[in-house]
Formats: sequence, C-alpha cells, structure tokens
Amino acid sequence: MTANVTAIIICAAVLAIVCIVLAVYIIRQQKKIKFLTRSIDKFIEKGEITDFSVCDNSLARLQNSVSELENMIKLEKSNTIFRTKKNTEFISDISHQLKTPLAGIRLYCEMQNNESPSEYVKKELQLIEKMENLVQRLIRLEKIRSDSYVMDFRPCEISEIVNIIIADFRHLFPEKNYTVSGKSMLRCDKAWISEAIGNIIKNASEHTAADGRVSVDISESENSTIIEILDNGGGISPDEIPKLFKRFYRTDNSAPNSAGIGLPITKAIVEKHHGIITVENKNGGLCVTMCFPHIDGCTAI
Repeated sequence: MTANVTAIIICAAVLAIVCIVLAVYIIRQQKKIKFLTRSIDKFIEKGEITDFSVCDNSLARLQNSVSELENMIKLEKSNTIFRTKKNTEFISDISHQLKTPLAGIRLYCEMQNNESPSEYVKKELQLIEKMENLVQRLIRLEKIRSDSYVMDFRPCEISEIVNIIIADFRHLFPEKNYTVSGKSMLRCDKAWISEAIGNIIKNASEHTAADGRVSVDISESENSTIIEILDNGGGISPDEIPKLFKRFYRTDNSAPNSAGIGLPITKAIVEKHHGIITVENKNGGLCVTMCFPHIDGCTAI
C-alpha cells in the first residue's frame, strides 16, 4: 500500500512539474507573440522593422519571415516613391519644354488675329488654350501623386463645402435640379476636397439633360464619411467603368473640351485623403461614391 501511495505521489509530482513547465512555456510563447504583434503594429504605424531573430524555432522563423516581408514592403514603397518622383520630373520637364513653343505660337496667333481676325485664327487660339490647360492639369496630377503639394488637413463640415460648390453650378446650369442631404465632419484639405467633389458634380451636370437631376447624399458612420453623387443621365456602359480614372480616357459622350484628366485628379485627391472612390450605374444614372476614413492627427500632414 505504501508503495502505491509513493507511486501516486511521484506521478502527481511529475504531472505538476509537467504542468508548470507547460505553463511557463505557454507564457513565454504568449510574450513572444505579443512582442511580434507589437513589432508589426510599430511597422504599420512608424515603419520600424521587426528585429531579426537568431533562435531556431517555429516562432523565430515566423518573426524572421515577418522581418523579411517588412523589408520588402519598405523597399517596394521606396522604389514606388522614387519612380513616381522620376515620372513627375519627366512630365514636368516635358511640360516646361512645351510651354515655350506654345507661348510663341499663341503670340503669333494673337498678332495675326489683331491684324486680320478670322474664325480660323480663333480656332487656333482655342486649341492652344486647350493644350496649355492640359499641360497645367497634367503637372498638377503628377504633383499630387508624388506628394509635391503639402495638404492642410482641418476638420470641415462636408455639407457646407458641397453647398458652396452647388451654388456655383446653379449659375452655370440654371435648369438643373440639385439636392444636398446629410451632414458629416471630416478632417480634410478644404481646397483639394472641394476640387474632387466639384469635378464629379461638374461631370454629372454635363452628362444629364438640361433639366436633369444631380443629388449629393452625405452620411457617416462611426469610422467614415461617405459622399454619394447620383445623376439621372442614363449611366455609362459597364465596360467603361474600370477605365474612368485612367489618364486621358474619354467616354463616348464626353464633353468636347474634356481632356480626360479631371477624374484621375479626383481619384488622386481622394487617395491622398486615405479614401476610396467607386462608380456604378444606379437608378437610371451614374453614382459616384467617395468613402473617407475618420483619422485623428496633427493639423497638417
């Protein structure tokens, strides 16, 4: 009997030791997992790379894989920024090279128009002006994409911005029916967000009938602001929707003076506000939705 009791005690002691060892192992593993989680969060928030581990176990291999992945992401981000800046510099150089001959052509055309006015010369001046505007808008697009502009982020009431934009368009399209509903505060650059929203409303106004409808619905959730701009212009072909935000793309019913730059600029502005923009045919028209996350931070970034 004594031998059985002793065996039971020994088994219990061994089991207790095993449990303690397992508990210590689990606690250590949990600490390592928390450390790895914090390291990943630091990379997302501050770009700090996770330390490389010299241990030889599964968790260490995972940590090293995370570190390698972070290095690849950081390198790819640097390469993307470099390529974008080089592309911006290239387009800026080409644009500046175009400005001088365009200015010369404009001068000669204006002189010719002063001496002997004609519809032919007026048409030339219109084309030159269109080319100059295209060059300027192209430069602006590339500068936005390469972070050459410093945006001033401040809390703004979106409905107030939209109403100011709508007031201007009522003068240009007096027969249109514009409606604005909803409110939402958003931390944004007022001038740039106004241009983004204005470009969409302008497109909607140009692609609807004289007495067409353009509605702007503003809503918000706990974490985001949503701006939905809907017209009753009949929409566009589903095949064209993925191409709308490409540079120089013009739909079949585009305005004659359209250069296909407005929507790419709008998309770049939305993305600089960490938002997304989508397009769909809805209720007999085109619906453009912009969704912006609510992000706290300093006044200017």
